[in-house]
Amino acid sequence: MTRVIPPLCLLLTVLLLVAGFALLAREKPQPSIRLHEATASGDEERRELLEAELEQQRLKRTVLIAAVFGLAIVTATTAFVAIRPSRKTNGAAT
Repeated sequence: MTRVIPPLCLLLTVLLLVAGFALLAREKPQPSIRLHEATASGDEERRELLEAELEQQRLKRTVLIAAVFGLAIVTATTAFVAIRPSRKTNGAAT
C-alpha cells in the first residue's frame, strides 16, 4: 500500500495543477449589465449591492485558485515524504 501512495499523490498533484491553471485561464468575474444599468440610472443602493456581489465573486475565485495550488503543494510534499528508499538485503549482492 505504501508503494501506491506516492504515485497517486503525484498524479493528484498534476491534476490539481491542470485545474489551477484552467481556473487562471478563465476571466475574472466582470460587471454585469444590471450593475451598468444601476450606475447609469443613479440607483446607489442597488449599485453598491451589485458591486459587493461582484467583489465577493472575485474573492471566491481568488480563494479557490489559492486553495487548488495549495493542495497541489501539499500533495507533492506528501508524495516525496512518503517515498522511502528501498532497504538493502544483508549480504545479497547482485
